[in-house]
Amino acid sequence: MVDANYTDGTGKWHSEYIANTKNLSLDSLKYIAKDCKNAIDAMPTNPKVGQYWDEIHYCSMEIRRRQNEANPQLNP
Repeated sequence: MVDANYTDGTGKWHSEYIANTKNLSLDSLKYIAKDCKNAIDAMPTNPKVGQYWDEIHYCSMEIRRRQNEANPQLNP
């Protein structure tokens, strides 16, 4: 669970969110990333766009990490 506020200025939200992605299913990670992208496309001037991009990035990082663990021979 993410307790910190995205805009609190501490950066704690980011580390909590990254840690939280490790507990999510692959389907959840993909859903969150797609949902955030849809929100950005629907309202690109929304003040939360930066947070949505971060969520996409962190979900993608976790998906990639799992892929690399599953297929270590593909890592350079």
